[in-house]
Amino acid sequence: MKSKLPRWVLILFVAVAVIAIATSFGTVHLTLGEIINTLTGKIRDYRSQILVELRIPRVLGGFTVGAGLAVMGTALQSALRNPLADPYILGVSAGAAFGAALAGALSQYGFLNRLFVRPMAFLFALLASIMAYAFARRGGRTPVTSLILSGVVVSFLFNAGTTIMVVYGWRNIIHVYAWLFGSLSGFTWNDLWIILPMTFLSTIALSLIGTKLNAVSLGEEEAIHVGVDPERIKIFVFAISSLLSAVMVSAAGVVGFVGLIVPHMARSIFGPDNKVLITASAIIGGSFLVLSDAVARTLLKPSEIPLSAITALIGVPVFIYIMRRKGERW
Repeated sequence: MKSKLPRWVLILFVAVAVIAIATSFGTVHLTLGEIINTLTGKIRDYRSQILVELRIPRVLGGFTVGAGLAVMGTALQSALRNPLADPYILGVSAGAAFGAALAGALSQYGFLNRLFVRPMAFLFALLASIMAYAFARRGGRTPVTSLILSGVVVSFLFNAGTTIMVVYGWRNIIHVYAWLFGSLSGFTWNDLWIILPMTFLSTIALSLIGTKLNAVSLGEEEAIHVGVDPERIKIFVFAISSLLSAVMVSAAGVVGFVGLIVPHMARSIFGPDNKVLITASAIIGGSFLVLSDAVARTLLKPSEIPLSAITALIGVPVFIYIMRRKGERW
């Protein structure tokens, strides 16, 4: 543990630094002194409104979303023994897109208010993951290959429905699509109070089964040999990942590559032990997304670049690198 202490200090220092920088930068720049004076009540003007109502919930929300995506990616890669697994493997993003598009379409005709976009995205994201798991389940077991293929099929199904609505020309779907490229611009304190406890509890729960995840990652036979039921572990991981992914997508849209690349970054620093890796991935993932969001909203200010575009600029090269080494043990 002592040998890992400097690494923990490093990632925690980076996390604090990234949060401070992201809180400072934006359309309106705030110095560290202004931030401190605002938080202590010495400044009560437009800066306090920007900081407290917009900047802080956005930064903390970004950290929480990034942490959640990274934790899910780490757990899924171990449970599925697949280095390319990510939180959207069960068709969650496609289901969320369909639900959000459907809410936008129905709101045009007065059946739903546009405020239902996020709840509908959550419900259909959850439905997609349940469908994928149900399709893959065979004889009390869930083969990894079947699960991945089921996720692909479910994604195609929901993407087809979304495409039909777009072609039909419902105007409100344009707004929905902008959100689905990933954005923290509308993040509020209410959103944070929903996803923060879920992410925290999920991280603890997955860390507690870290030893069992280690066994499953070595193979089903090896896991059974040491008394671990790989099927129960996979069901537990799928259940948490499906619920948390649905909440994340409904709150921040589809943010790609975080759940894919951050686990590999954490693994290269801390090794493969999931007891350590889950928490480390949460910290690194949170820092990664906060930094990406800061770039997205400041690079072309006052316009914002879709968040997934920034994460993809980093994620695509890493993805290609992983694909080239997919035959190697990780």
